[in-house]
Amino acid sequence: MFDHLKRARADLATMNRLLPEAERIARQQGEEFPSAEHLVAAAFSLDDGIAAAVLAAHAVDQDRWLDAVRQQHRDALGSIGISVDDGALDWKAPEAGPGTGALRSQESLREAFQRAVSFAKQDDRPVTSGHVLLAAIQPDHGTVPRTLARLGIDSTVLRTELHARL
Repeated sequence: MFDHLKRARADLATMNRLLPEAERIARQQGEEFPSAEHLVAAAFSLDDGIAAAVLAAHAVDQDRWLDAVRQQHRDALGSIGISVDDGALDWKAPEAGPGTGALRSQESLREAFQRAVSFAKQDDRPVTSGHVLLAAIQPDHGTVPRTLARLGIDSTVLRTELHARL
């Protein structure tokens, strides 16, 4: 029972660090609500270092991840005939300060975080950045898998590498 409580406490600490960081990153990127790609970016900040190490083996750090996400968004807009240049959008990014209360997020973030918690429970350990990354790369569609493809990373290989570290 005490192990369960210790794990729950650790999961709460991870959630309290990870989710506000995902929100801060999303706001810094000019998005109102964080998505799974922001959750991956936030996972770089977790102390366990699993996600950062696995992605570093593919020459990806947080900045390169976010650059690839931005480019993937530009490509998606380009695929429907909208050309976007840096600075061409007429909007002001929300301030990237502390969150504004209860986290509001895109469904992709909520689903990824729920999968991360489920994976951690299966491993009988607290949620780590590795669980977060593993959860975020599970869908075969969406921004995260398209960003991985842009970076030349095979999600099957990444899953294998993550499982080896978890």
